[in-house]
Amino acid sequence: MRLLPVSLLLACVDPKGEDLPAPLLVPAPGWMEHGEGSYTLDGDTIISVSADGAAAADQLAEALRPATGLALEVVVGGDGGIALELDPSLDLPPEAYTLDVFSDGVTIAASDLAGLFYGTQTFRQLLPAEAASSSRQADPLWRVPVVSIEDEPRFPWRGAMIDVARHFFGPEELERQIDLLALHKFNRLHLHLTDDQGWRIEIRSWPLLAEVGGSTEVGGGPGGYYTQDEYVALVEYAAERHVTVVPEIDFPGHAHAALASYGELNESGEPLDPYTGAPVISTPLWLEGPATSGFVADVLGEVAALTPGAWLHVGGDEAIGVSSAQYGAFIADMQAVVEAEGKTLVGWDEIGVVPLAPPFLTQHWLDEDNARDAVAQGAQLVASPAEHAYLDMEQSTSADYGQTWAGRIDVQDAYDWEPVPVGLDDADVVGIEGAMWSEYIDSRERMDFMLWPRLAAHAEVGWAAADARDWDDFRVRLGAHGERLEVLGVGYYASRQVEWVEP
Repeated sequence: MRLLPVSLLLACVDPKGEDLPAPLLVPAPGWMEHGEGSYTLDGDTIISVSADGAAAADQLAEALRPATGLALEVVVGGDGGIALELDPSLDLPPEAYTLDVFSDGVTIAASDLAGLFYGTQTFRQLLPAEAASSSRQADPLWRVPVVSIEDEPRFPWRGAMIDVARHFFGPEELERQIDLLALHKFNRLHLHLTDDQGWRIEIRSWPLLAEVGGSTEVGGGPGGYYTQDEYVALVEYAAERHVTVVPEIDFPGHAHAALASYGELNESGEPLDPYTGAPVISTPLWLEGPATSGFVADVLGEVAALTPGAWLHVGGDEAIGVSSAQYGAFIADMQAVVEAEGKTLVGWDEIGVVPLAPPFLTQHWLDEDNARDAVAQGAQLVASPAEHAYLDMEQSTSADYGQTWAGRIDVQDAYDWEPVPVGLDDADVVGIEGAMWSEYIDSRERMDFMLWPRLAAHAEVGWAAADARDWDDFRVRLGAHGERLEVLGVGYYASRQVEWVEP
Protein backbone atom coordinates (compact mmCIF):
# COMPACT_ATOMS: atom_id res chain seq x y z
CA MET A 1 0.00 0.00 0.00
CA ARG A 2 1.10 3.57 -0.57
CA LEU A 3 0.34 6.91 1.03
CA LEU A 4 -0.12 9.95 -1.15
CA PRO A 5 1.55 13.06 0.29
CA VAL A 6 -0.79 15.78 1.42
CA SER A 7 0.44 18.06 -1.37
CA LEU A 8 -1.23 15.68 -3.86
CA LEU A 9 -4.51 15.32 -1.98
CA LEU A 10 -6.46 17.93 -3.90
CA ALA A 11 -9.86 19.04 -2.70
CA CYS A 12 -12.78 17.07 -4.07
CA VAL A 13 -15.45 19.00 -5.98
CA ASP A 14 -19.07 18.49 -5.08
CA PRO A 15 -21.49 18.28 -8.03
CA LYS A 16 -23.12 21.45 -6.71
CA GLY A 17 -19.83 23.26 -7.29
CA GLU A 18 -18.82 23.43 -3.63
CA ASP A 19 -15.32 22.30 -2.75
CA LEU A 20 -14.89 19.70 -0.06
CA PRO A 21 -11.62 19.70 1.86
CA ALA A 22 -9.37 16.73 1.24
CA PRO A 23 -9.61 14.18 4.08
CA LEU A 24 -6.64 14.57 6.41
CA LEU A 25 -6.71 11.38 8.44
CA VAL A 26 -4.82 10.36 11.61
CA PRO A 27 -3.34 7.80 11.41
CA ALA A 28 -2.79 8.00 7.67
CA PRO A 29 -4.22 5.12 5.64
CA GLY A 30 -1.94 2.90 3.58
CA TRP A 31 -3.48 3.90 0.24
CA MET A 32 -6.04 6.55 -0.61
CA GLU A 33 -7.46 7.81 -3.89
CA HIS A 34 -10.02 10.54 -4.54
CA GLY A 35 -12.81 10.98 -7.02
CA GLU A 36 -15.18 13.83 -7.60
CA GLY A 37 -18.30 14.49 -5.62
CA SER A 38 -19.54 13.51 -2.19
CA TYR A 39 -21.99 11.37 -0.28
CA THR A 40 -24.45 13.06 2.07
CA LEU A 41 -25.97 11.54 5.18
CA ASP A 42 -29.63 12.49 5.58
CA GLY A 43 -32.83 11.33 7.22
CA ASP A 44 -33.08 8.34 4.87
CA THR A 45 -29.54 7.06 5.43
CA ILE A 46 -29.36 3.56 6.84
CA ILE A 47 -26.45 1.43 8.02
CA SER A 48 -26.79 -2.02 6.47
CA VAL A 49 -24.88 -4.98 7.85
CA SER A 50 -24.92 -8.74 8.29
CA ALA A 51 -25.79 -10.09 11.72
CA ASP A 52 -22.20 -10.92 12.64
CA GLY A 53 -21.10 -7.31 12.04
CA ALA A 54 -24.01 -5.66 13.85
CA ALA A 55 -21.91 -4.50 16.80
CA ALA A 56 -19.76 -2.28 14.56
CA ALA A 57 -22.88 -0.87 12.89
CA ASP A 58 -24.50 -0.09 16.23
CA GLN A 59 -21.33 1.62 17.47
CA LEU A 60 -21.10 3.77 14.35
CA ALA A 61 -24.75 4.80 14.63
CA GLU A 62 -24.38 5.60 18.33
CA ALA A 63 -21.30 7.72 17.63
CA LEU A 64 -23.02 9.80 14.93
CA ARG A 65 -26.59 10.19 16.18
CA PRO A 66 -26.00 12.80 18.92
CA ALA A 67 -24.43 15.41 16.62
CA THR A 68 -26.37 14.68 13.44
CA GLY A 69 -29.80 14.05 14.91
CA LEU A 70 -30.25 11.41 12.21
CA ALA A 71 -31.94 8.09 12.92
CA LEU A 72 -29.25 6.08 11.08
CA GLU A 73 -31.27 2.90 11.37
CA VAL A 74 -29.18 -0.25 11.50
CA VAL A 75 -30.71 -2.75 9.07
CA VAL A 76 -29.40 -6.28 9.58
CA GLY A 77 -29.50 -8.11 6.27
CA GLY A 78 -30.23 -4.94 4.34
CA ASP A 79 -28.20 -3.25 1.64
CA GLY A 80 -27.39 0.28 0.57
CA GLY A 81 -26.66 3.40 2.56
CA ILE A 82 -23.54 2.86 4.64
CA ALA A 83 -22.91 -0.85 4.03
CA LEU A 84 -20.66 -2.76 6.42
CA GLU A 85 -19.46 -6.03 4.95
CA LEU A 86 -17.79 -8.65 7.16
CA ASP A 87 -16.41 -11.45 5.01
CA PRO A 88 -13.73 -13.82 6.37
CA SER A 89 -12.96 -14.94 2.82
CA LEU A 90 -11.65 -11.52 1.82
CA ASP A 91 -7.91 -11.41 1.10
CA LEU A 92 -7.23 -8.96 3.91
CA PRO A 93 -4.90 -9.36 6.91
CA PRO A 94 -6.14 -9.00 10.50
CA GLU A 95 -7.45 -5.51 11.37
CA ALA A 96 -7.33 -4.39 7.71
CA TYR A 97 -10.26 -2.85 5.85
CA THR A 98 -11.30 -1.20 2.62
CA LEU A 99 -13.52 1.87 2.49
CA ASP A 100 -15.21 3.15 -0.65
CA VAL A 101 -17.35 6.28 -0.73
CA PHE A 102 -19.54 6.83 -3.79
CA SER A 103 -22.04 9.60 -4.42
CA ASP A 104 -24.88 7.16 -3.68
CA GLY A 105 -23.45 5.07 -0.84
CA VAL A 106 -20.56 3.84 1.25
CA THR A 107 -19.02 0.37 1.58
CA ILE A 108 -16.70 -0.67 4.40
CA ALA A 109 -15.37 -4.22 4.11
CA ALA A 110 -13.11 -6.36 6.31
CA SER A 111 -12.32 -9.98 7.02
CA ASP A 112 -12.57 -9.58 10.81
CA LEU A 113 -14.53 -7.52 13.31
CA ALA A 114 -11.54 -5.39 14.28
CA GLY A 115 -10.95 -4.36 10.67
CA LEU A 116 -14.62 -3.49 10.24
CA PHE A 117 -14.50 -1.38 13.40
CA TYR A 118 -11.37 0.47 12.23
CA GLY A 119 -13.05 1.16 8.90
CA THR A 120 -15.88 2.87 10.76
CA GLN A 121 -13.39 4.95 12.75
CA THR A 122 -11.87 6.19 9.51
CA PHE A 123 -15.36 6.96 8.18
CA ARG A 124 -16.01 9.10 11.27
CA GLN A 125 -12.93 11.16 10.38
CA LEU A 126 -14.24 11.72 6.85
CA LEU A 127 -17.16 13.65 8.32
CA PRO A 128 -16.82 17.23 9.57
CA ALA A 129 -15.30 17.51 13.05
CA GLU A 130 -18.69 18.59 14.42
CA ALA A 131 -19.90 15.01 13.87
CA ALA A 132 -17.89 14.04 16.97
CA SER A 133 -19.98 16.32 19.18
CA SER A 134 -22.13 14.89 21.95
CA SER A 135 -24.91 17.39 21.22
CA ARG A 136 -27.09 18.19 18.20
CA GLN A 137 -25.40 20.52 15.71
CA ALA A 138 -27.22 23.26 13.81
CA ASP A 139 -28.17 21.47 10.57
CA PRO A 140 -24.86 21.25 8.70
CA LEU A 141 -24.61 19.11 5.57
CA TRP A 142 -23.12 15.82 6.69
CA ARG A 143 -21.06 15.19 3.57
CA VAL A 144 -18.03 12.98 2.99
CA PRO A 145 -15.82 13.08 -0.12
CA VAL A 146 -15.82 10.33 -2.71
CA VAL A 147 -12.72 8.33 -1.81
CA SER A 148 -11.27 4.82 -1.90
CA ILE A 149 -9.07 3.58 0.95
CA GLU A 150 -7.12 0.37 1.52
CA ASP A 151 -5.61 0.17 4.95
CA GLU A 152 -3.84 -2.19 7.34
CA PRO A 153 -1.64 -1.84 10.42
CA ARG A 154 2.12 -2.25 10.47
CA PHE A 155 2.25 -3.68 14.00
CA PRO A 156 -0.25 -5.90 15.83
CA TRP A 157 0.47 -4.16 19.19
CA ARG A 158 -0.42 -0.46 19.29
CA GLY A 159 -0.63 0.53 22.89
CA ALA A 160 -0.75 3.19 25.54
CA MET A 161 0.21 2.76 29.17
CA ILE A 162 -1.50 4.75 31.90
CA ASP A 163 -0.03 4.72 35.39
CA VAL A 164 -2.95 4.72 37.83
CA ALA A 165 -0.74 3.79 40.80
CA ARG A 166 1.00 7.11 41.49
CA HIS A 167 -2.26 9.03 40.97
CA PHE A 168 -5.54 7.16 40.72
CA PHE A 169 -7.90 7.66 37.78
CA GLY A 170 -11.34 6.10 38.03
CA PRO A 171 -13.21 3.94 35.51
CA GLU A 172 -15.07 6.83 33.87
CA GLU A 173 -11.85 8.65 33.03
CA LEU A 174 -10.27 5.50 31.63
CA GLU A 175 -13.37 4.80 29.51
CA ARG A 176 -13.00 8.27 28.03
CA GLN A 177 -9.38 7.58 27.12
CA ILE A 178 -10.34 4.16 25.69
CA ASP A 179 -12.76 5.90 23.33
CA LEU A 180 -9.96 8.21 22.17
CA LEU A 181 -7.54 5.31 21.76
CA ALA A 182 -10.04 3.36 19.67
CA LEU A 183 -10.70 6.34 17.40
CA HIS A 184 -6.95 6.42 16.68
CA LYS A 185 -6.77 2.63 16.11
CA PHE A 186 -4.89 1.70 19.27
CA ASN A 187 -5.61 -1.84 20.45
CA ARG A 188 -3.83 -2.16 23.82
CA LEU A 189 -4.34 -0.35 27.13
CA HIS A 190 -1.55 -1.24 29.56
CA LEU A 191 -2.63 -0.38 33.10
CA HIS A 192 0.18 0.10 35.61
CA LEU A 193 -1.90 -1.01 38.57
CA THR A 194 0.65 -1.18 41.39
CA ASP A 195 3.67 0.78 42.52
CA ASP A 196 5.23 2.14 45.67
CA GLN A 197 2.57 4.82 46.07
CA GLY A 198 -0.56 2.80 45.44
CA TRP A 199 -2.24 -0.56 44.85
CA ARG A 200 -5.23 -0.11 42.54
CA ILE A 201 -7.00 -3.45 42.13
CA GLU A 202 -9.00 -5.50 44.63
CA ILE A 203 -7.42 -8.86 45.48
CA ARG A 204 -9.98 -10.79 47.49
CA SER A 205 -7.49 -13.22 49.00
CA TRP A 206 -5.40 -10.27 50.22
CA PRO A 207 -8.00 -7.53 50.86
CA LEU A 208 -5.70 -5.05 52.62
CA LEU A 209 -3.79 -4.48 49.38
CA ALA A 210 -6.66 -2.33 48.13
CA GLU A 211 -7.97 -1.15 51.49
CA VAL A 212 -4.57 0.04 52.78
CA GLY A 213 -2.33 0.08 49.71
CA GLY A 214 -5.02 1.84 47.68
CA SER A 215 -5.88 4.40 50.33
CA THR A 216 -3.47 7.12 49.26
CA GLU A 217 -1.34 8.42 46.36
CA VAL A 218 1.44 10.88 45.55
CA GLY A 219 0.90 13.96 47.67
CA GLY A 220 -1.16 12.11 50.27
CA GLY A 221 -4.51 12.29 48.47
CA PRO A 222 -7.26 9.71 49.01
CA GLY A 223 -6.13 7.38 46.23
CA GLY A 224 -8.62 4.71 45.24
CA TYR A 225 -8.82 1.30 43.63
CA TYR A 226 -10.93 -0.73 41.21
CA THR A 227 -13.19 -3.35 42.69
CA GLN A 228 -13.06 -6.58 40.75
CA ASP A 229 -16.48 -5.82 39.28
CA GLU A 230 -15.30 -2.38 38.15
CA TYR A 231 -12.17 -3.83 36.61
CA VAL A 232 -14.13 -6.50 34.72
CA ALA A 233 -16.55 -3.85 33.43
CA LEU A 234 -13.63 -1.72 32.26
CA VAL A 235 -12.01 -4.68 30.50
CA GLU A 236 -15.30 -5.43 28.76
CA TYR A 237 -15.79 -1.79 27.76
CA ALA A 238 -12.34 -1.79 26.17
CA ALA A 239 -12.89 -5.12 24.42
CA GLU A 240 -16.07 -3.82 22.78
CA ARG A 241 -13.82 -1.21 21.15
CA HIS A 242 -11.16 -3.79 20.21
CA VAL A 243 -8.79 -2.60 22.93
CA THR A 244 -7.22 -5.34 25.07
CA VAL A 245 -6.37 -4.41 28.65
CA VAL A 246 -2.91 -5.56 29.74
CA PRO A 247 -2.68 -5.41 33.56
CA GLU A 248 0.67 -4.79 35.22
CA ILE A 249 1.43 -5.94 38.74
CA ASP A 250 4.96 -4.62 39.26
CA PHE A 251 7.31 -7.05 41.06
CA PRO A 252 9.77 -7.51 42.68
CA GLY A 253 10.54 -3.79 43.00
CA HIS A 254 8.04 -0.94 43.34
CA ALA A 255 6.19 -2.99 45.96
CA HIS A 256 6.02 -0.49 48.84
CA ALA A 257 2.19 -0.31 48.78
CA ALA A 258 2.02 -4.10 49.22
CA LEU A 259 4.53 -3.99 52.08
CA ALA A 260 2.52 -1.21 53.72
CA SER A 261 -0.51 -3.51 53.62
CA TYR A 262 0.94 -6.77 54.99
CA GLY A 263 3.73 -7.15 57.53
CA GLU A 264 4.46 -10.73 56.51
CA LEU A 265 5.83 -9.45 53.20
CA ASN A 266 8.57 -7.60 55.16
CA GLU A 267 11.57 -9.13 56.86
CA SER A 268 10.72 -7.08 59.96
CA GLY A 269 7.25 -8.60 60.11
CA GLU A 270 5.73 -5.13 60.41
CA PRO A 271 3.89 -3.20 57.67
CA LEU A 272 5.71 -0.15 56.30
CA ASP A 273 4.32 3.34 56.50
CA PRO A 274 2.65 4.32 53.18
CA TYR A 275 4.85 6.17 50.73
CA THR A 276 3.31 9.30 49.18
CA GLY A 277 6.36 10.97 47.67
CA ALA A 278 6.96 11.40 43.94
CA PRO A 279 10.64 10.38 43.65
CA VAL A 280 11.34 6.75 42.75
CA ILE A 281 12.26 4.52 45.69
CA SER A 282 11.35 1.00 44.38
CA THR A 283 10.93 -0.89 47.63
CA PRO A 284 11.36 -4.63 46.84
CA LEU A 285 9.44 -7.61 48.09
CA TRP A 286 11.15 -9.76 50.72
CA LEU A 287 11.96 -12.51 48.26
CA GLU A 288 13.05 -15.02 50.89
CA GLY A 289 9.93 -14.53 52.98
CA PRO A 290 7.79 -17.63 53.57
CA ALA A 291 4.61 -15.83 52.46
CA THR A 292 6.00 -14.21 49.32
CA SER A 293 5.66 -16.96 46.71
CA GLY A 294 2.07 -17.71 47.76
CA PHE A 295 1.27 -14.01 47.75
CA VAL A 296 2.59 -13.58 44.20
CA ALA A 297 0.72 -16.64 42.96
CA ASP A 298 -2.54 -15.51 44.58
CA VAL A 299 -2.30 -12.00 43.12
CA LEU A 300 -1.39 -13.07 39.61
CA GLY A 301 -4.00 -15.82 39.68
CA GLU A 302 -6.82 -13.45 40.59
CA VAL A 303 -5.77 -10.83 38.04
CA ALA A 304 -5.44 -13.50 35.33
CA ALA A 305 -8.93 -14.79 36.07
CA LEU A 306 -10.37 -11.28 35.61
CA THR A 307 -8.48 -10.59 32.38
CA PRO A 308 -9.45 -12.37 29.13
CA GLY A 309 -6.45 -10.95 27.25
CA ALA A 310 -3.43 -13.15 26.59
CA TRP A 311 -0.88 -11.13 28.59
CA LEU A 312 0.14 -10.40 32.17
CA HIS A 313 2.74 -7.68 32.70
CA VAL A 314 4.87 -8.38 35.76
CA GLY A 315 7.04 -5.26 35.76
CA GLY A 316 10.53 -6.42 36.66
CA ASP A 317 12.04 -2.94 36.45
CA GLU A 318 14.31 -1.15 38.91
CA ALA A 319 14.63 -4.02 41.36
CA ILE A 320 16.85 -1.94 43.61
CA GLY A 321 18.53 -3.95 46.39
CA VAL A 322 17.76 -7.35 44.84
CA SER A 323 20.76 -9.50 43.90
CA SER A 324 21.14 -10.74 40.34
CA ALA A 325 20.66 -14.33 41.44
CA GLN A 326 17.53 -13.53 43.42
CA TYR A 327 16.15 -11.44 40.58
CA GLY A 328 16.72 -14.12 37.96
CA ALA A 329 15.13 -16.85 40.04
CA PHE A 330 12.13 -14.68 40.89
CA ILE A 331 11.41 -13.63 37.28
CA ALA A 332 11.71 -17.24 36.12
CA ASP A 333 9.27 -18.30 38.84
CA MET A 334 6.87 -15.56 37.79
CA GLN A 335 6.96 -16.77 34.21
CA ALA A 336 5.97 -20.22 35.44
CA VAL A 337 3.07 -18.76 37.43
CA VAL A 338 1.91 -16.65 34.49
CA GLU A 339 2.07 -19.59 32.09
CA ALA A 340 0.19 -21.79 34.55
CA GLU A 341 -2.61 -19.23 34.34
CA GLY A 342 -2.64 -19.58 30.55
CA LYS A 343 -1.06 -16.18 29.93
CA THR A 344 2.09 -14.83 28.30
CA LEU A 345 4.65 -12.95 30.39
CA VAL A 346 5.42 -9.29 29.65
CA GLY A 347 8.12 -7.38 31.50
CA TRP A 348 10.24 -4.25 31.21
CA ASP A 349 13.56 -4.63 29.42
CA GLU A 350 15.44 -5.61 32.60
CA ILE A 351 13.98 -9.12 32.26
CA GLY A 352 16.19 -9.60 29.18
CA VAL A 353 19.09 -10.60 31.45
CA VAL A 354 17.13 -13.60 32.78
CA PRO A 355 17.12 -16.93 30.88
CA LEU A 356 13.48 -17.32 29.85
CA ALA A 357 11.68 -19.53 27.37
CA PRO A 358 9.57 -18.03 24.58
CA PRO A 359 6.93 -16.88 24.16
CA PHE A 360 7.35 -13.73 26.20
CA LEU A 361 7.44 -9.99 25.52
CA THR A 362 9.97 -7.46 26.71
CA GLN A 363 9.12 -3.78 26.83
CA HIS A 364 12.13 -1.66 25.90
CA TRP A 365 12.21 1.60 27.83
CA LEU A 366 15.85 2.24 28.77
CA ASP A 367 18.50 -0.38 28.00
CA GLU A 368 18.49 -1.58 24.40
CA ASP A 369 21.10 -4.23 25.19
CA ASN A 370 18.69 -5.85 27.64
CA ALA A 371 15.99 -5.78 24.99
CA ARG A 372 18.31 -7.35 22.41
CA ASP A 373 19.24 -10.08 24.90
CA ALA A 374 15.55 -10.87 25.32
CA VAL A 375 14.99 -10.99 21.55
CA ALA A 376 17.99 -13.32 21.24
CA GLN A 377 16.10 -15.71 23.55
CA GLY A 378 13.03 -15.61 21.32
CA ALA A 379 11.12 -12.71 22.87
CA GLN A 380 9.29 -10.07 20.89
CA LEU A 381 9.82 -6.42 21.65
CA VAL A 382 7.31 -3.75 22.64
CA ALA A 383 9.05 -0.49 21.73
CA SER A 384 8.68 2.24 24.37
CA PRO A 385 12.05 4.05 24.31
CA ALA A 386 11.86 6.78 26.92
CA GLU A 387 13.24 9.50 24.65
CA HIS A 388 10.27 9.07 22.27
CA ALA A 389 7.53 7.27 24.17
CA TYR A 390 7.54 8.52 27.77
CA LEU A 391 4.63 10.92 27.94
CA ASP A 392 5.37 12.24 31.41
CA MET A 393 8.31 14.13 29.88
CA GLU A 394 7.97 17.87 29.36
CA GLN A 395 6.96 18.98 25.89
CA SER A 396 8.65 22.38 25.86
CA THR A 397 10.68 24.72 28.03
CA SER A 398 7.48 26.62 28.87
CA ALA A 399 5.70 23.54 30.27
CA ASP A 400 4.36 23.86 33.80
CA TYR A 401 4.91 20.24 34.73
CA GLY A 402 6.52 17.02 33.63
CA GLN A 403 9.95 15.46 33.93
CA THR A 404 13.07 15.94 31.81
CA TRP A 405 15.40 13.05 32.62
CA ALA A 406 14.71 11.46 29.20
CA GLY A 407 14.66 14.84 27.46
CA ARG A 408 11.84 17.04 26.27
CA ILE A 409 9.48 15.23 23.92
CA ASP A 410 7.56 17.45 21.54
CA VAL A 411 5.24 16.05 18.88
CA GLN A 412 7.99 15.52 16.31
CA ASP A 413 10.03 13.52 18.85
CA ALA A 414 6.99 11.32 19.45
CA TYR A 415 6.56 10.84 15.68
CA ASP A 416 9.98 10.77 14.03
CA TRP A 417 11.52 7.49 15.23
CA GLU A 418 11.83 3.90 14.09
CA PRO A 419 10.54 1.23 16.48
CA VAL A 420 12.68 -1.56 15.01
CA PRO A 421 16.25 -1.23 16.37
CA VAL A 422 19.12 -1.52 13.93
CA GLY A 423 19.96 -5.17 13.29
CA LEU A 424 16.51 -6.48 14.25
CA ASP A 425 13.65 -7.37 11.93
CA ASP A 426 10.03 -6.25 11.92
CA ALA A 427 9.12 -9.73 13.15
CA ASP A 428 11.17 -9.10 16.31
CA VAL A 429 9.00 -6.11 17.25
CA VAL A 430 5.38 -6.78 18.13
CA GLY A 431 4.59 -3.08 18.32
CA ILE A 432 4.85 0.19 20.19
CA GLU A 433 3.51 1.73 23.35
CA GLY A 434 3.41 5.28 24.68
CA ALA A 435 3.79 5.39 28.46
CA MET A 436 2.36 8.02 30.81
CA TRP A 437 3.73 7.86 34.34
CA SER A 438 1.62 9.87 36.74
CA GLU A 439 3.86 11.20 39.50
CA TYR A 440 3.04 14.75 38.38
CA ILE A 441 -0.20 14.08 36.50
CA ASP A 442 -3.14 14.27 38.88
CA SER A 443 -6.16 15.44 36.84
CA ARG A 444 -8.06 14.92 33.60
CA GLU A 445 -6.70 18.21 32.33
CA ARG A 446 -3.10 17.22 32.89
CA MET A 447 -3.67 13.76 31.46
CA ASP A 448 -5.15 15.20 28.27
CA PHE A 449 -2.34 17.74 27.98
CA MET A 450 0.37 15.11 28.35
CA LEU A 451 -1.22 12.35 26.23
CA TRP A 452 -2.55 14.34 23.28
CA PRO A 453 -1.51 14.96 20.56
CA ARG A 454 1.64 12.91 21.20
CA LEU A 455 -0.48 9.75 21.29
CA ALA A 456 -1.83 10.72 17.87
CA ALA A 457 1.79 10.68 16.68
CA HIS A 458 2.29 7.26 18.26
CA ALA A 459 -0.90 6.05 16.58
CA GLU A 460 0.67 6.68 13.19
CA VAL A 461 4.02 5.18 14.20
CA GLY A 462 2.22 1.98 15.16
CA TRP A 463 -0.20 1.87 12.23
CA ALA A 464 1.45 3.27 9.11
CA ALA A 465 4.19 1.57 7.11
CA ALA A 466 7.67 2.94 7.80
CA ASP A 467 8.09 4.36 4.28
CA ALA A 468 4.64 5.97 4.41
CA ARG A 469 5.37 8.28 7.34
CA ASP A 470 6.43 11.85 6.71
CA TRP A 471 6.64 14.49 9.43
CA ASP A 472 5.83 17.46 7.19
CA ASP A 473 2.72 15.69 5.95
CA PHE A 474 1.70 14.58 9.44
CA ARG A 475 1.96 18.03 11.02
CA VAL A 476 -0.55 19.36 8.49
CA ARG A 477 -2.98 16.49 9.03
CA LEU A 478 -2.61 16.76 12.79
CA GLY A 479 -3.28 20.49 12.59
CA ALA A 480 -6.66 19.78 11.02
CA HIS A 481 -7.28 16.91 13.46
CA GLY A 482 -6.98 19.33 16.36
CA GLU A 483 -10.49 20.62 15.66
CA ARG A 484 -11.87 17.11 16.16
CA LEU A 485 -9.98 16.76 19.44
CA GLU A 486 -11.46 20.06 20.60
CA VAL A 487 -14.98 18.93 19.72
CA LEU A 488 -14.31 15.77 21.76
CA GLY A 489 -13.32 17.95 24.71
CA VAL A 490 -9.66 16.98 24.71
CA GLY A 491 -7.44 19.63 26.28
CA TYR A 492 -4.42 18.80 24.15
CA TYR A 493 -1.02 20.49 23.99
CA ALA A 494 -1.01 22.95 21.08
CA SER A 495 2.60 22.39 19.99
CA ARG A 496 4.20 25.14 17.95
CA GLN A 497 5.55 22.44 15.66
CA VAL A 498 2.07 21.82 14.26
CA GLU A 499 0.06 23.92 11.79
CA TRP A 500 -3.16 24.05 13.79
CA VAL A 501 -6.29 24.93 11.87
CA GLU A 502 -8.51 27.52 13.52
CA PRO A 503 -12.03 26.09 14.08
